[in-house]
Amino acid sequence: MNPAMRNTMHSAPAPAAPKREPSLQAERLSKSFLSGVVRVQVLQELSISIYPAELTLISGPSGCGKSTLLSLLSGLQPADSGTARALGEDLSKLNKRALERFRLKHTGFVFQGFNLFPALTAKEQVQLPLGYLGFDDKRSAARAMQALTEVGMTHRANAYPAQMSGGEKQRIAIARALAKEPELLFADEPTSALDADNGQKIIDILHGIARSHGTTVLCVSHDPRLVRHADRVLAMEDGTIRNDWQPSGHAPVRPGRAALTAEQHS
Repeated sequence: MNPAMRNTMHSAPAPAAPKREPSLQAERLSKSFLSGVVRVQVLQELSISIYPAELTLISGPSGCGKSTLLSLLSGLQPADSGTARALGEDLSKLNKRALERFRLKHTGFVFQGFNLFPALTAKEQVQLPLGYLGFDDKRSAARAMQALTEVGMTHRANAYPAQMSGGEKQRIAIARALAKEPELLFADEPTSALDADNGQKIIDILHGIARSHGTTVLCVSHDPRLVRHADRVLAMEDGTIRNDWQPSGHAPVRPGRAALTAEQHS
């Protein structure tokens, strides 16, 4: 027998890549809202799985359902039908108190409007949710400064929102979410109120959080600047996912998930 063939026959099979479990799942999710006397269908039996250590971008025009999907996957709203799972939990089976506790322990939120308190300094903004997790002042102060360091805002720790630019406010909002070390980070239009330079900084920070912390970052935006920084893009239209693709230059997608490059859709 040819030695090369013998070696091939006796070589051990290559180990299978470890299976990654999704951190967020939508299973046939539907949601509608009453507008006057007309019921508007926003999501239509939508199913998707989202994974850790990735920045996943949901893009699409206003009214396509992207913010509603984020709300359902984060437990802020209930679905009309279907199942929303976060970290393996069926959110529909959690009562209001349990949902609030789940969001406090496992999730962080970043919004377009920053949602900062005018009377609190940057450091105090970041410390605030840590108190609800049982942190004492010393520990929360240390964690707050750690989060501010990560977003490059330690020099503004004692500044108030009225003294900050829009980009600085958004970085403080991200630090506040990051300080809890959440497994899930939800961002709703985080760059749409910012100029190009500050928007770029926010995108880089969110992507860095996904990679360095293993966090699931789910971002909703119609800002085209985010697309090339995302690990995965879900393009929505009329309450459904029309395209699921990966921008060029990122690592290959998981086996079994279709990957279309940005060029194929340009």
